[in-house]
Amino acid sequence: MKSEPKLLALIVAGASSALSIAPAVAADSVKIEVKGEASAAAGLVDGDAKADADAEVRVKGSTVLENGLELGAVIEGRVDGQQPNQLYGGGRYSSLLIGGPRGVGPLTSDAYVQGAYGYVRGPFGQLIVGRDHGVGRTFAVTAPTIFRSANVNDWRTDLSGLNDVHTVNDFSGYSTKFTYLPPANFLGGALGGLQLGVSYSPALAHCGKDLCAPEDRLLIAPNGQLLTEASRWNDVVEAAAYYQKQVGGRDGVLLGVGASYVTANEDALVQTPVFDDYRAYAIGLNLGFRGLTVGGSVKSTNSGLADLDQDGYLAFDAGITFKTGEDKGDWGVMLGYGQSDAEIAGPVAAQPLIFRDTQTAQAGVTYFVGRGITIGAAAQYVESTKPATAGGQEEAATVVIESSIKF
Repeated sequence: MKSEPKLLALIVAGASSALSIAPAVAADSVKIEVKGEASAAAGLVDGDAKADADAEVRVKGSTVLENGLELGAVIEGRVDGQQPNQLYGGGRYSSLLIGGPRGVGPLTSDAYVQGAYGYVRGPFGQLIVGRDHGVGRTFAVTAPTIFRSANVNDWRTDLSGLNDVHTVNDFSGYSTKFTYLPPANFLGGALGGLQLGVSYSPALAHCGKDLCAPEDRLLIAPNGQLLTEASRWNDVVEAAAYYQKQVGGRDGVLLGVGASYVTANEDALVQTPVFDDYRAYAIGLNLGFRGLTVGGSVKSTNSGLADLDQDGYLAFDAGITFKTGEDKGDWGVMLGYGQSDAEIAGPVAAQPLIFRDTQTAQAGVTYFVGRGITIGAAAQYVESTKPATAGGQEEAATVVIESSIKF
């Protein structure tokens, strides 16, 4: 929306002003923290050479007042050639709409400002205002992986160009939002490891040219006219929870469970029978024991489409990893599998007009070169089935080498 840059400027200016006056009333001076990570992946897809790179940097300034209140501001920058201008409403290729923005920057640029927000943290919990991901992503739990970018789900690098598995509930993207997180362990007792959160985005960006269309490889409709620039969604509400507990004592199994629900109101400028309010559910579970982790996740959503008796997109992933550690000379191995089924029922529910079914399998190994530096190799196979009129079945076998650094 046109008002968002002004709102973002006010948020950043306000946070900066708060930090500039903080030393006069703070117990500590302003602290600056810089973190980042980057990855590069190259490989062969059915014999063709392909590559991708991704990097992000996060700068945080914070101070603690004499009363214990922490004030801070965060700016995140990112470079990513494969991240779409809007995030996914359902899967990558099977959704008729895409949700919130990736950040602020030219649509044709691989570099952009991913997040910019201010926060205040105290005994009441934490309040975040600005461009940031919502609690659906904050508390997301998916199948474990040893790779940063090349995954069966929540990938940043997809050299095959076919992966449609997506279980992270992040429809709001990096739209301007308000997020509240109660204090950690505020419930105490058996629920001491429970964390909760809510996020609210007043509006997502208008669709504009190509922003709410699937990337490609999807038969939209016989007339091809389901999408218009008038389509949009407002009042995005996210509620999420994460629970962690050590079962069986200090050396027992570490349990981690995440769940989220996202809804958004349709606010199309021109009403059509195609779209409706958006809703999505996601849940994930991980179990860890002495370097071994198993788990998976499920997401179901109506993709913002009207007149569906059941949600039109269902995806899940499952995997297992084993790490000898994360220091120099340590190794990691993994197996992962993901599947998504998407359909839009036509005149006969058993014969949907539009569908895309995807299966993705991956096996890989990584070596920890040094603190924060990893190199690994993986083999991935993707099979995607869609209507014959849209090209029928596609498949791809990929061998990829990934190197990553975190600082």
